[in-house]
Amino acid sequence: MLAVTFLGSVSGGVFWASIFFVTSVHYAFSATRNLVLAAVMGAIYAVAARAAGPVSRASLPGVTPRTVLVAALGAWTMAALAPVLAGRAEAVLWAGALLGAGASALVWPVVESYLAAGRHGARMRAALGWFNVIWTPAVATSLLLLPLVGQGGPLGTLALSAAGSAAALVAVLATLPAVPAHHEPDVARAAVGPEYPFLVRSAGWLLPMSYVLCSSLAPILPHRLAEVGGGGAGSGAIAALWMVARFVTLFVMWRTGFWHGRWGTLAAAAVALAGGLALVLLGQTLAALAAGLLVFGIGMGLSYYAALYYSLAVGHAAVDAGGTFEALIGVGYLGGPLLGLAAWAAATPGHAARAMVALCWLVVAGACGGALRPYLAARRKRAA
Repeated sequence: MLAVTFLGSVSGGVFWASIFFVTSVHYAFSATRNLVLAAVMGAIYAVAARAAGPVSRASLPGVTPRTVLVAALGAWTMAALAPVLAGRAEAVLWAGALLGAGASALVWPVVESYLAAGRHGARMRAALGWFNVIWTPAVATSLLLLPLVGQGGPLGTLALSAAGSAAALVAVLATLPAVPAHHEPDVARAAVGPEYPFLVRSAGWLLPMSYVLCSSLAPILPHRLAEVGGGGAGSGAIAALWMVARFVTLFVMWRTGFWHGRWGTLAAAAVALAGGLALVLLGQTLAALAAGLLVFGIGMGLSYYAALYYSLAVGHAAVDAGGTFEALIGVGYLGGPLLGLAAWAAATPGHAARAMVALCWLVVAGACGGALRPYLAARRKRAA
């Protein structure tokens, strides 16, 4: 499963990062068209992830979670290869991008079910810890490979994505049983704390918020770096600080157990996301911006690990639980580009970044308000 996770994450990191370079360089897409493509891909990701559970349970001959995973990885491979083989046919590019988004959304809920099924409490958290510390450096590795692979042309990066998903498919066929391990209902219920149903609802607000903010910061960050004197050769390393902080946070959560079942973890995630965003958007020095990225990365790690664990614990490691978790990420992938389109539509040229800042703060206010309601409901239940 860790091999599948690593190879699939390399493929996914390359696919989602490179597709917009391919459209920009090879198909001459404008920024607006790229935002539209990103929004549609996010919507398809959310819908496909939510459907992963019903698809894996389809009462058709030969349909098992493993066959769904094999089919999704095969479709993902073909989606990445299609633009490479089709020259400049834009319709093929759109079909490949949308098929790749849907196929990748089916992959991860099934993978997460294989990882968590049959494990409870500390064993489930440990398995998810391995998952988290594998996929994060895999995505970083894929991003580091992009400039090297892209020297032969932007379409070469999609070929790398296809190679990663094809290798993951081989690993699935060679190692996985037809269905995930049996998940004992009684043991699972005993491992789920009384606050977990409320915690998973609060985490369900913070997770998409984090991805909306992350995808919204990407187009703003180069301008902010230039404003504070960090737009030189080291700008890429500074921009990646949040990824480093996210990895360290995920690693610490894997090796410790203090965070689960505590509302303070989600509160810290919300404060880190909002505070990191404030420093990145409003900081007047390079040090303040770098600190903001580090704090923001901590918030990304806290919200991701907590949401994944609570989803699979409360959902008894079913594919549906992973599908709900991934669908919330898809909502974030959809929301970020939509904010970008709204900012470009509402602001005059040169002021879109300011409009994006205002919209980001609205997202933070709405999501934090939504995350607070389950906490208040839990307090009322305890007091009753």
